[in-house]
Parts: sequence; C-alpha cells; structure tokens
Amino acid sequence: MSTNENKELVFHTNIGKITVSGIIQKIFTYIKNKIEKNFQTSICGAIITVPAYFNNIQKKTIRKSAKLINLKLLRLLNEPTAAAIAYGLEKQRKGFICVYDIGGGTFDVSILKISEGIFEVLATNGDCHLGGDDFDRLLASFLYSKIKNKPKITDILFKKLLVIAEKVKIQLSKKSSVTVELLHSKINCSVLEFNVLIDPYIKKTLNILKQALQDASVKKSNIKDIILVGGSTYIPLIRKKIHNFFKKKTLQLLNPVEVVAHGAGLQANFLYHKKNKNIQSILLLDIVSISIGIELLGGIMEKMIVKGSKIPTEVVKIFTTFKDNQTGFCINIFQGESKYVKNCKLLKKFKIKKLPPKKAGEIKIVIAFRIDADNLLSVTTQEQTSKIRHRIQMDTIYHNKNINKKK
Repeated sequence: MSTNENKELVFHTNIGKITVSGIIQKIFTYIKNKIEKNFQTSICGAIITVPAYFNNIQKKTIRKSAKLINLKLLRLLNEPTAAAIAYGLEKQRKGFICVYDIGGGTFDVSILKISEGIFEVLATNGDCHLGGDDFDRLLASFLYSKIKNKPKITDILFKKLLVIAEKVKIQLSKKSSVTVELLHSKINCSVLEFNVLIDPYIKKTLNILKQALQDASVKKSNIKDIILVGGSTYIPLIRKKIHNFFKKKTLQLLNPVEVVAHGAGLQANFLYHKKNKNIQSILLLDIVSISIGIELLGGIMEKMIVKGSKIPTEVVKIFTTFKDNQTGFCINIFQGESKYVKNCKLLKKFKIKKLPPKKAGEIKIVIAFRIDADNLLSVTTQEQTSKIRHRIQMDTIYHNKNINKKK
C-alpha cells in the first residue's frame, strides 16, 4: 500500500493500482448496472447505508464515490437506523430499541426510540475494526496450529486458511464440531474451541453496548426489542450472550443479512413517494456519532460538536491569538473522543492569513461548526474587526472548498 498526492490510500494489486474510492466506485457501478439491466430502467437515486460509527472521512469517501459515477445519493443512512425502520414500520413498534450490528469488518450498536413514525437515535457506539473477519483470522491461526509437520506460513497459505476458516465458522453455527482436510491433515474444530477464541471479542462488544445504554440514559430493562444485524449474529454464542444480557429474546422475523437493505428500501420508497398520503411518513432524528473539534495549543482537543449532539446542529465559539502581532491562525479539525489530538483522526487543516497585527488576545476569531440534515460538516471562521472570513464545506475528503473574502 501507499498514498497518492491527495493522501488517499492506494492498493497495489495484480491488475494495477487502485484507491479506496476507486474500489467503492467499481462496486457501486456493478450494482447499478445489474439493477438497471434486470429491471430495464435507470436508477434515479439511491439510499446508501453505512455503519453508524463511521467517521467523517469514511462517510465522505462514500459520497465522493457515488458522485463520481453520477449516482444520486438520496441519503446516507446509518445501518442500525435502517434496521429499525425495517421492523418499526412493518410491525408498528414503539419504545426503546437496541440494534446490535456485527458484520464482517465493523461493529455498531445503537439505541433508538421509536414512536409514531419517528425514529430518534439516542446513542451510538462501535468499533470500525471488529467483526467476523477477526473471527476468521483467529480460527485460521488455530487451525494452522493443529497441523502436524506444518510448513512455514506465507501470505498465500494464510489466505487459503482464511477461506477455510470462514467455511468452518459458518458450519459451526449449526454443528457442534467440524472436520476439514488441511495440507494432508484432518483437523477437527469444536464449537467450544471456537467460542473460547472469540469470547474476548464478544465481551468487548458487550462493553460497547453498556456504554451506548449509558450514553442514552436508558436501562437495559427498558429496552423493548433487540434487533440483530449482520451475518456474524448467526453465531450461537453471540445470540446467547445478547439473550443473557437483556434477559429477553431478540427479534428474528427478518434475515439479519437483509434487514438493513430492507429498511433502506422502505426509506427510499418514502422519499420517492413522500407526497403520497398513503405512504406512512418517516422522521429520522439522528445524532453525531463521534465528536468533532479543533486543536488548541499543546495538542489539546477542543470539542466543538460533541458526540450525541442532535442533527442538524451548530456550535459557535470565540478564539483569540496567543502572541503579539500574530497575523496567521492555523485551524486543524479533528474527530475523536480523546483529550489529545494525537489520539484523534485528522479531518482537515487550513490557515487564516492577513490578520491585523495586534497584541495577544486582541484578535477575536469566531468559529462556527455546522452539521446539516445530510450529515455534511461545514466550518466557518471570521475575524471580528477585519471581517476576514473562511468557509470549509467538507463535502469531499481531499479537495475541500476554501473561501477567503473580505466584506
């Protein structure tokens, strides 16, 4: 891997170099072409779902990729919210809902309140690097350890082990043990051995779940329904742990693999037919999943929009210069929960220039952070006396708009 001039990750493959956004574009193009071919019609727009705990950069990558193939994005919808829509609309459910979403690469948990077509996200938490892929790697290493006279591990061999491990994992959701032939050896793996491997990861998801409940100020006894999302929720140990945690059964009326797409389809149907009185209205009240702020002197993270803020939202604060005759001001925008920016994700850097030279503290700079209903972040800065104004709308990741003007 490497990075290009736009600081975007570039993968070096057998068929050439490709960026993350390039990979996503190919996926979107394939899906779009397949649907248009099957239904003999063009797509006028799409709802695209993403993990709730995606940061601003990850969401912007999705937006950028859709725009580059001329795919109109109706809304970027959080996956747990989509799952709740699938159940909430079909079954007319009300009350507090927990959505436990673990797929191949990410884990999310969201606490929502549903009432009369209003879907209010109270809290969300997660880990963008936890999922079924971790289980596959653990199981692959475990299977390799059981081989007698094992050869030296290579990338190619480990990839083969991952494919076998995934198949074993799926079979262990229905069987107590599975035997596979691996490098001329018969290897047996029991569900008990698999459970021991993945138990620390499941405990981690439960700790994240507890934090989400705490952030939402909702007791687990007040959760009415639990929705499971993602292929990894077929694992019996996960279902058992969730059942034991809440002391109640999870909803299993819809396929966990399809429930997000089902909810996204219902939301798309509503947006397309929202003037039709026969279509039940949906109001989504989402929140900011990860805090956004700026760097202060000493590498301190000053949170402008804190995690859990309702969307849309706006926060305005006044900052000042810290030394005499300072004519410039650097704004570094970060996303994260740590007190220090070194532990957060850098989103964007820009500079305010040509400030009037004055004593420290006399220059006042008003900084406004706004997140609109479409989850787009914009940052506006203005020096009070000279009226120098900057505006950054983070609608793309690598090519942000800078407006520098005097009024």
